[in-house]
Amino acid sequence: MKKLIPFLVLLAGATVAMAQGTVNFANSVAFTVDPARDRLVRDVGGAPLVGSDLAQPATFVAQLYYGADAGSLAAHTAAPARFRPGTTGPGIWLGGNRTLTGFAPGQTLTLQIRAWDMRTGATYDVASLRGTSTTFTYQVPAVGSPPASYFMENFSGFSLIPEPSVIGLGLIGVGALFMLRRRK
Repeated sequence: MKKLIPFLVLLAGATVAMAQGTVNFANSVAFTVDPARDRLVRDVGGAPLVGSDLAQPATFVAQLYYGADAGSLAAHTAAPARFRPGTTGPGIWLGGNRTLTGFAPGQTLTLQIRAWDMRTGATYDVASLRGTSTTFTYQVPAVGSPPASYFMENFSGFSLIPEPSVIGLGLIGVGALFMLRRRK
């Protein structure tokens, strides 16, 4: 009996450590809480993003980041999702279910979506045209819940923003120096 109790404690700890939740990583679904919420990702001009044809290399992609809070977000290990091409749904990516390792049903975690133009960089960190959603909460539903329970209900659409180029920043600096020198 003395050995059984520590074994059960270790077993319970391992179960929590290996817990997995699921989220439907898609903005193409009809949200049930607020169906009118803008869930599209837009370009700099405000038009919904249009991805490349599936036979071509991906242009715009979206990646899921998740963690216990906004300070602990990490990228999901699945490949980034491509945005739909042409008239099949501008501003919407081709998502799917994602397993949230370390989070069990009933737990609340923080999610964030990051999107970028692959033509300006292979990853979000190096891309010069990228955007980030606000962080939002997600509660992992119980196993066997209806499919709509797995939607990212608190997600709101966002726009990509170009990073200022080094040349542009350099020109602004030179212009500022020139203006300061003229004043004297």
